[in-house]
Amino acid sequence: MVILGDAIAAELPGLRAEAEARMRDTCAVRRVTGTATDAAGNVTPTLSEPVYGPGLAPHAGKCRVQATAAQEQTASLAEHTMTLQRYTVHVPVAAFEPAVGDVITIVDAVDDEHLAGRTFRVVALLHKSQATAYRLGVQEVTR
Repeated sequence: MVILGDAIAAELPGLRAEAEARMRDTCAVRRVTGTATDAAGNVTPTLSEPVYGPGLAPHAGKCRVQATAAQEQTASLAEHTMTLQRYTVHVPVAAFEPAVGDVITIVDAVDDEHLAGRTFRVVALLHKSQATAYRLGVQEVTR
C-alpha cells in the first residue's frame, strides 16, 4: 500500500528541481534598514546589501515572476487614481529566509525583457508544507 504523504515526500526533491528549472529570471533581494530624507523632504528607504541574488550561493538569485490574478484593482487616494496588480515572485525553497518588507529587484529577465529593472516589495509570505517553491506575495514599487 502506497501512502500519499510518503509518495509526495519521495518525489519532492525532483518536483523542486523542476520548479527551479522554470526560474529563468534573476533577482536581488534586500532588506529595508532605515530611511533617508532628501533636501525636498522626500523619504526613501535605505537598503541592505543583497540577502539573495547574483553571486550568492546556492541559487544565485534565481526567480520567476507571475501575475496572480487576471483582475486588477483600481483605487483612488485624494485626487490620484492607481491600479494595483497582484504578483508573486517564486524563489527556490530555503534559498534564503524571506521577510515581509523585503525589496526584490529583477536583475535579468530571460523571457520578458520588460521585467528587468522592476522592483517589488514583499507583502505576504505564502509558505506551505510540501512547497516546490517559495511564492512571495509582492506589490510593485513605483515612484
